[in-house]
This record gives sequence, C-alpha cells and structure tokens, in this order.
Amino acid sequence: MEKILAKWGVLEASVLVSYGDELVLGLWPTGLFAYNGNEWRQIYTPKELGFSAWSYEIFRGKLYIGAGTYSSGLVLEYDGNEVREVLRVPDGAGGGGGLFEAMTAAGGTLYAGRRNEVWTSQDGERWSKAFEFRTGKGVYLIGEQGGSLYVFEGEPIRPPSRVYALSGSTVSERVYGDVGAFRSHTPGSRSSYRGYLVVADFDGRVYFFRNFELWEVYSFASRYEVRGNVAVRPKKAGDVLLLAAGTGTGVVETHGELVAYLGGEWRRLLTLPLNIHDVEVYGDHVYLACNSPALPLKQSYNTSYCCVLRLPIDILKTL
Repeated sequence: MEKILAKWGVLEASVLVSYGDELVLGLWPTGLFAYNGNEWRQIYTPKELGFSAWSYEIFRGKLYIGAGTYSSGLVLEYDGNEVREVLRVPDGAGGGGGLFEAMTAAGGTLYAGRRNEVWTSQDGERWSKAFEFRTGKGVYLIGEQGGSLYVFEGEPIRPPSRVYALSGSTVSERVYGDVGAFRSHTPGSRSSYRGYLVVADFDGRVYFFRNFELWEVYSFASRYEVRGNVAVRPKKAGDVLLLAAGTGTGVVETHGELVAYLGGEWRRLLTLPLNIHDVEVYGDHVYLACNSPALPLKQSYNTSYCCVLRLPIDILKTL
C-alpha cells in the first residue's frame, strides 16, 4: 500500500471515479483533481464557498459530477479537458441539503437527485425537474430496476425513510420505519449487482433491494462505537461488489474498512485507522479516498487530514 496524495487541513476526500485515462478526485472544499498515474492536477476550482462533490456518472462519453456549495446545487461536466457547470439551482450544502448527492444514467436519460428533487437531462445540457417530494430529505441513490426508477431517501438521519418508484407518470412508494436514512452516492449503474440494487443505511447495514423488498446481507454496526452515522459506499468493480466504510462527516471516531463480496462470500480486505469514503479501480491498482487519522487528531472534527491510498489490484484477484 502506498500514499499518492496527502493533505492536512479542514479537508475531505469524498469521491473517486475512473474516467478516460485519469482518476478524478473530489475534495471538499477545494475542488476537483485528476491523476494520470504520475501526477495530480486541479481541474476545477469552485467559485463559491463550501464546495463538495458526492456523486457522479458517465453519460454520453462525459463525466458528470453531482456537487454543491453553501448556496447552490451544481452538476458539473468534464470531457477530459475542462470542467463546465451545466446545472445550478438555489440552496446547497450536504447532509441532505441542496447539493446533488445521487446520479445515474438509464434509458438515454441522466438523473440527478438532491433534497426533495430529481432532475433529468437527455443531453447533459438542458435540465428539468422531473420529480418532487416533500419530506425534506436528500436523495442518496437513484437506480433502475425492472423498468422502474427507484429513488432512495438519505439524510437528515431520522426515520422513517422512503423509496419511490417512478414508472412513466406513475409514482409508488414504500416507507421503511426502521431506516434512519439510506446511503450510497454511487451511480445506479454501479449499484446494480446480480439483479439487485445495493444500498446501505447509517447504522452500517447493507441491503440487497428488489421490488421494494430489502434483504440485509452485511453489517458493520458491531465494529463501530458510533451508531447512526456509519458511512458505507457500495460499489461494483467488474464482478466484485466492494463496500467502503467509515464514519460520517463530523464524527470523532475514525475507523475504515474495505469489504468485498464475490461468489456468495464476504471478505474483509483491510482495516485502517482512517475513514474510507470511496473506492475505485484504476489501471492495475485499487484506490481509496480516506480521511482523518485516529491520532493525533481525535478531537472535535474528523476531516483534518485526507489522503488517497493505492493498493495492487491483486487484492481483488485473490478472491
């Protein structure tokens, strides 16, 4: 394992996605960075305070980043050369606020979700609001299954949480009274595994989802002191389902795990004194977006340090 980026300060590494011949990193609050295997370059510098990026999708050959600032929700487009702002709506901030925390592409349409809203675009340029609800919660996963689009509510962390199914002009929903908030941020295309959508909750439980039914298949809960703010990102890489885990923003406890599922077996690949907030395969390596060492910064806020770690891809080939 080697460290290819490390930064001190009030920072948080939030997303990692392989696009073209680069690895793209979202870093709160300083912007977007791209890595070519040798060096990093900044590809986007925010114009407003409080920039954060938590979701992404590749659509029509371009990378779209769901993001926001303290004042605006943003969708950004990256074509390998420049980053452009393609959607800006009032109100920002994370944790179920106004930033776009879920994206997916399905049926020739790009979807982006934020608090109370789902927006759509057929070309990445022109956007319209396609769905709205009124619970005050964010959208943390959008995924297609069986011809319907499923929208999962995220933060604020308070039960109940809902899942909405959109099929043409028909909307149906299911209420989950014991789920404080669903968590993913992963594109729906990489949340689909063997006919199921994979989603987590903030108690550290991981579910397979189909037709409004939830099956708990894994849990991190017993390994965390904090309950109700365990941050799990499920993400498919080839035939392997990966789970990156840590604690949520602002939680003092720092503990990260990388878990893999293949062939009906779960395997814990590593444990770190860092929160792991995303994982990505790029080239011949697995990369981890990590935040906050447990020491010496176990004080009042868990985003005083961030890094990107690189591991040989053999860690997955041995499964």
